[in-house]
Amino acid sequence: MIDMQKQFGEQFEQITEYQKEAVEKLQAKSAAGVDGWEKFARYNLAVMSDVVDFTVEQARLATKATGPEEFFNTQIDNATAFAKVVEGRTKEYVDMLSAAASTASEELQEATKESVVKAVKTSNTSNTSKKSA
Repeated sequence: MIDMQKQFGEQFEQITEYQKEAVEKLQAKSAAGVDGWEKFARYNLAVMSDVVDFTVEQARLATKATGPEEFFNTQIDNATAFAKVVEGRTKEYVDMLSAAASTASEELQEATKESVVKAVKTSNTSNTSKKSA
């Protein structure tokens, strides 16, 4: 019984060490996470700049138009141009999200794979020891 407790304690320590190794690898990758967050934040800032530009142009239109027809035609032109900008930004955003999701998944798998394999081997060793005992 004491031998089993000792063996269990050793396996628990090994698994804890494997988890620690995985976390350390993930911490090393956190700089990339911060870089990714910054990229998205700056991108969102650029999108907000597009919105401000469009909104200001629409507001100024009322003071610059010489008549209702010019006002409405220019408003439609501005809205059409803005829709194209938003469409392009949306495609860029989807591409960024896809790349970030793929990278994050690969990084997580890479960081944890070795530790999971070690933990499984430790578990299998434990099961083999129990069967022979």
